[in-house]
Amino acid sequence: MALHRWWREADDVARVTLYTRCSMFPLAAVGPFVVGSIPASRAGEITGPVRTTLVAVVLAVSVVVLYVLDRLVTGHSLRRRDYWVWGGAVLAGALIVSLAPIGNARGPGLVLIAAFGLAPLGGWGARYYVPVGAVVAVAIALQSDARHDGPGLMFEVAFFVLAVLVAVASAVQLSLWLVNVVRRLADADRTRAELAVAEERLRFARDLHDIVGRDLSAIAMTSDLAAELARRGRPEAAERAEEARNIAQESLRQVRAAVRGYRAVDLRTELEGSAALLRSAGVTSRISAEVATLPDDVRTAAAWVVREGVTNVVRHSAATLCRIEVREQDGNVRVRIENDGASGPLGHGSGLAGLAERLRPLGGELTFEQRDGVFVLCADLPANAVVEEARV
Repeated sequence: MALHRWWREADDVARVTLYTRCSMFPLAAVGPFVVGSIPASRAGEITGPVRTTLVAVVLAVSVVVLYVLDRLVTGHSLRRRDYWVWGGAVLAGALIVSLAPIGNARGPGLVLIAAFGLAPLGGWGARYYVPVGAVVAVAIALQSDARHDGPGLMFEVAFFVLAVLVAVASAVQLSLWLVNVVRRLADADRTRAELAVAEERLRFARDLHDIVGRDLSAIAMTSDLAAELARRGRPEAAERAEEARNIAQESLRQVRAAVRGYRAVDLRTELEGSAALLRSAGVTSRISAEVATLPDDVRTAAAWVVREGVTNVVRHSAATLCRIEVREQDGNVRVRIENDGASGPLGHGSGLAGLAERLRPLGGELTFEQRDGVFVLCADLPANAVVEEARV
């Protein structure tokens, strides 16, 4: 149950990483199984203790190499100690197999150790493992009994060993490539989500600049004119001062309207934008909304709830599913946003506090809770709520 919940809440990077690691770990049993299953008729001088030693050597090398591969899959850089352990284990295993009296079992043992030892080079590409594999293949061919049967058989052995080594390293290269591609896609999705949030903030900043910048310039010019007229004792100075006051009042009204969301904040548009934002962040959205019959003030307030709620989902959770519902029932309108992937203590950020203040003039109430990794944000509004414009 816990694994199922983890799988449901994990992102694609974690899932692909787990799949790759689980597909690698069983390889530790391949080497010992192959060595242990060599028939006695082919093993020559191999005895029980020597066979056990050979199995242990191959197992030790495979475990060390799988540890190195695991660090590569999980995105950790190799330390100097990792290189020494990796190279030392492979070299020691190759020497033991080369010097041990194991007859025909020497060839399979060396091939297995070479395949495990060469596998991590797949993380750096074919330009590394193909030349190294060619050298190792020739060395194994020289160690085998084929050298007594002529160069033709030695070439065949070297070619076969090289094919095995390249195939193993290529498989590792493809696995690491897949993990890295998924990781880059996840980073790109997060970047797109952050850019969408930043773009929304820039849009709001441009709106404020258009209002405040224009009106402040008009106030400054009108005030200068009023001051000049006052110095000359002209009666028009009072009219200019009154004009500056009216501009300031209108600018303040527009700023309040922008902050409260009364300037072109449409619920339907906000729902469509939220779906696009969630999709770019890799979050599946389920949206069910009744927007046609709601009053303008309620639609606008609901749009702000959706905007703030979805922004929190993208920025503060590892959600994979987000449900948004807007319903009118028994004279009330409820906006409910639920997402999984919530973690950490439940916070009381300025965004939710500002949203609660925005709903208060409408008689609305904002509640939120977090339970078992699920965060639920609810806003309840009277269906006939109307906000009166503030006067200056």
